[in-house]
Amino acid sequence: MKQIITGALVMGPLFAYAQTPLATTITNITAVVNMLIPLLLTLAIVMFFWGLVKYIANADDEGAKDSGKTLMIWGMVAIFVMVAFWGIIGYVQSSLGINGTVTAPPAPPVTGLVPK
Repeated sequence: MKQIITGALVMGPLFAYAQTPLATTITNITAVVNMLIPLLLTLAIVMFFWGLVKYIANADDEGAKDSGKTLMIWGMVAIFVMVAFWGIIGYVQSSLGINGTVTAPPAPPVTGLVPK
């Protein structure tokens, strides 16, 4: 019994927080995506430079040199794709006049549910 009460006390706020409006959920998802984009771009740049280091450090070993070359190519492809999408999305936003904020309409009023 004690475990059930403790579980309800711990999980109660989580269930209450799960009932957030759509605008808050979209804002939270946007915040996570805005944190992931620079992280992924940084990882692509690190991957490129790691390939460069492998390529230079193993100049006499053809297998390691090819591995470094492959890492550099995929790093450049990842950087190009991310920056290209960033530019395309920015162009579309400016062309359509979208400022990037999400506004949700107010919820409809609830009537007839309150007992008299």
